[in-house]
Amino acid sequence: MQMHFIFSDNVTLLFDFWTVQTLAGLMLSFMVVLLLTILYEISKVWKSNLLTRVLQTLPVTPDSAFCPPLLSDTEADLPSTSDTSLTPDPLGETPPAVQFSSSSCRWWFLHSSLALLHTAQVFLGYVLMLCVMSYNVAIFLAVVLGSALGYYVAFPLLARYPKPHSL
Repeated sequence: MQMHFIFSDNVTLLFDFWTVQTLAGLMLSFMVVLLLTILYEISKVWKSNLLTRVLQTLPVTPDSAFCPPLLSDTEADLPSTSDTSLTPDPLGETPPAVQFSSSSCRWWFLHSSLALLHTAQVFLGYVLMLCVMSYNVAIFLAVVLGSALGYYVAFPLLARYPKPHSL
């Protein structure tokens, strides 16, 4: 494997089955890598906007920090019927039932979505890095141009939500 940039239409990208040997195949690979890079840049803006929504729905009370996955909001508002005789309270008081609100459930949903988006973004970033490591000039230019085009397209979307954070 060469360790310098080459001008060739013979390249293997990521897997053995993605072997390009013609100019048409190189152009198709150029477009695929370009679109993946644009998607990567758009996902960065999407992640920033989603992070803003997560921070806006952050639960403020410690009681609403967790959302039970099997209870609806109306069931969660009911007092707990668990037996407290196993752990007696020295003052004779029963602990208050944990309240779960729809905002805390929404926060967990948004947080989980943000984690999945971050994972997909890391995966896509490494795939693009491996494409660049093919040392093919056309593929390298596809990543650079895709990054520029993706940023140009996605930048206006940053103003969609006011940012209470700085990244």
